[in-house]
Amino acid sequence: MEFYVETNYFDHDGLMNACGKGRDDYFEVLRRCGLKCIRISMLKREAGVSFVERIRIERGLVRTWNRALKDLGEGDTLFIHTPPSEKFTGLTSVIRKVRKRGCQIGVIVFDLEEFITPYYRKAAALKYRISRRQEAQLFRLADVMIVHNSEMKDYVSSMGIDPEIIVPVGVMDYLSDEPIDPDKTRKNTGKDLPVVFCGGLTPGKAGFLNNIPDELFLDVYGTGHQGRFPRNIDYRGAFDSMELMEIIRGSFGLVWDGCTADTCDGASGEYLKYNNPHKMALYLASGLPVIVWDESAMAEFVTKEKCGLTVADLGMIPDILRSLSNEDYELMRINACRIGSGMRKGVHISTAVERALGLLK
Repeated sequence: MEFYVETNYFDHDGLMNACGKGRDDYFEVLRRCGLKCIRISMLKREAGVSFVERIRIERGLVRTWNRALKDLGEGDTLFIHTPPSEKFTGLTSVIRKVRKRGCQIGVIVFDLEEFITPYYRKAAALKYRISRRQEAQLFRLADVMIVHNSEMKDYVSSMGIDPEIIVPVGVMDYLSDEPIDPDKTRKNTGKDLPVVFCGGLTPGKAGFLNNIPDELFLDVYGTGHQGRFPRNIDYRGAFDSMELMEIIRGSFGLVWDGCTADTCDGASGEYLKYNNPHKMALYLASGLPVIVWDESAMAEFVTKEKCGLTVADLGMIPDILRSLSNEDYELMRINACRIGSGMRKGVHISTAVERALGLLK
C-alpha cells in the first residue's frame, strides 16, 4: 500500500499567514491520490531546552516514529516530507529501518535547509551543519523525490542524487473548494489598480518595502512589519490564507524578497531562484496576474504562460504599467484565471505525485 507521513507545525493554525496551508494542501492532494495518512503528532515545547531535555525529546520522537511506521515493509511505499515539522537527529535511522524492511521511500521537499536556516551558519553553526547533513542523508535514502521545479531538481541532483528519480512540480497549487468567479475577478483586477504584495513583512524578507520607487503604489497584506510604511504603501492588514483570496484587489501580485528594490537579495532572495513561492499561487488562484523577479525560478513559467511580467528591479514597474495596453493586460488576466483554476484543484501537485508513483512501479 501507499502511505504518507503527515506532520505539521503545532501552532500554524490561526496564524495570519500561509505557513501551514502549503503543507495542508500537499497532504490533501496525497489523500486524493489514494495514499493513506500516517499522522505523527508533534508536541509543543519551549525553546532553549537543556541538553538533557533535548536528548529525552529526541528519544521520544524516535519511539513515536518507530511505532507509527512499524507495520510498513515489502510492497509498501512511504512518502515523507522534509524538513519535518520537528527536526531530530534520529529521523534518518528510523527511515533507514523502514527501507531495509523493503518499503520504498519517497521524499517530498517542502524547503531546502541551505535557504531556510541561513542564520544558523553563525548563530548556531552546529545545528545548521546537523540539519544539512540529515537532509542529505534523507535524500540518499529516497527511491523517488518530488521537488518544486526544474531549478530545484538541478540543485538537488548536484548533491549527488540521481536526476532520474527527481520529479518537479513546476508551480505551487493553492486549493479551494470554490471555483474562480470570472465576474468577481474582473471587478477585482485592473491595470490601473495598485500592485498587491502579500507575505511576511519582517526586514529580512520584505525590507525592500522601505525602498520602493515613489511612483510604485502597493497594497500590502501581512504581519511582522517594523516601523512606518512609506507614503506610497497602503497597509491593508493581516488575514488568513483563504480570506485573502476573497479580499485582494489590484493590478498584479508582486513576488519579491529581500532588502532592496534593485534585486532580490539575501538568503530569501536567493531562494527565489529555486523555490515555488506560495504567494504566487495565492495571486494566480485569486485570478491576479503576477510580477516576478526575472532571475527567479518562476520567470520562465510566467513568460511561457503569459500570466504576468518579469522585471530585474522594482523601478521598472511604473514605466511598464504605463505602456501596457488594455488588451495585453486582459490576456494576462485571462491566463491567470486559467492557471489559478487548476491550482485550486491541485492539478500540479497531483500530476507530480502520479509521476512519482509511476517511477516506483
